[in-house]
Amino acid sequence: MRPTPSGRPTLTLTIVALFGLLAAFAAPAVAIAVEGQFKLALLPVGESGPYFDVHMMAGETRTFDVQIANNGDVAVAARTYAADVYTIINGGFAGRLRDQSTSGSTLWLDYPTDVVNLPAGTSITRAFTVAVPRTTAPGEYITSILLENDKPIGGTGAVALNQITRQAIAVVVTVPGPRYPALTIGKASHTVVAGKSVVDVAVENLGNVRLKPVATFVLFDAAANRISEATVPMDTFFAHTATFVEVPLAALLQAGQYTVRLTLDDAAQGVRVEESTSFIVEAPPAGLPRDPGTGPTLTQVFQAPGGAQITVPLWGFILGGLLVVAIVGTLVLTFRRRRQDGMSAR
Repeated sequence: MRPTPSGRPTLTLTIVALFGLLAAFAAPAVAIAVEGQFKLALLPVGESGPYFDVHMMAGETRTFDVQIANNGDVAVAARTYAADVYTIINGGFAGRLRDQSTSGSTLWLDYPTDVVNLPAGTSITRAFTVAVPRTTAPGEYITSILLENDKPIGGTGAVALNQITRQAIAVVVTVPGPRYPALTIGKASHTVVAGKSVVDVAVENLGNVRLKPVATFVLFDAAANRISEATVPMDTFFAHTATFVEVPLAALLQAGQYTVRLTLDDAAQGVRVEESTSFIVEAPPAGLPRDPGTGPTLTQVFQAPGGAQITVPLWGFILGGLLVVAIVGTLVLTFRRRRQDGMSAR
């Protein structure tokens, strides 16, 4: 680094150099990310929202259109198919994989699995029908249409991972009639991840409408001491599906019996349930590192509005680390220069 006229590198020059180094790290990644890629898109035709949200009577059949597109700059062979929807841990949408069986409202769709060749920048429109059985009870039913590259993208390097890029679009069919929300709480279980405890509680939406309950988790030890608690705002919990409320702890629980008191509350839909369930933590295998803390406390999680978790990008860590190194280096050089000046003056 070029020194200033006084012979001492300034912090300003150091920061400028760090930004240049950061740009050198970032630029190749951006070039690789945007060059030579397909970009699949799946859109409902004639719908005001991002997915199919329709009302149909029992026994009714209707036809819909979906647009399948490749907005990238290379061609791709894309597989499209219908798949069951399930609720992921702590709520949210997910579609089953291509080789998994279908059931329920997915069988209402006449949407055969197909592989279509999509040149760069092209799209096609595909029609499909939905036939609601005559014996269907009132309520919400959800299924999905998936689009993904037919052949995995081969990875490179020491750890090569094959990649499938998926796009999913929900098909929500509401059969008119009485709506009733209903939730139930099942058993708790304990696992160890990276030397820390994770507690899961089984939950199920037995009603006929989707919910967004807030889960309140309180953990007690065998002596009925409250040792941990958390509030978990769940994402969409679809009707007729089951999932888990999962709470990671910042320590490894000691061996013994524990009790979870879980409350699920969706004030908007007017449903609230509470249940206590116990589980046992076995003694950890010999040699497993234990948390040096005094006891289990919940891992702190910062969330943006709407429940989205805030994460610090990799470049933020790189910049922060380089900045600390630069500041320390500047102080060391300044100290040495002053020491040399002092010795010269003697």
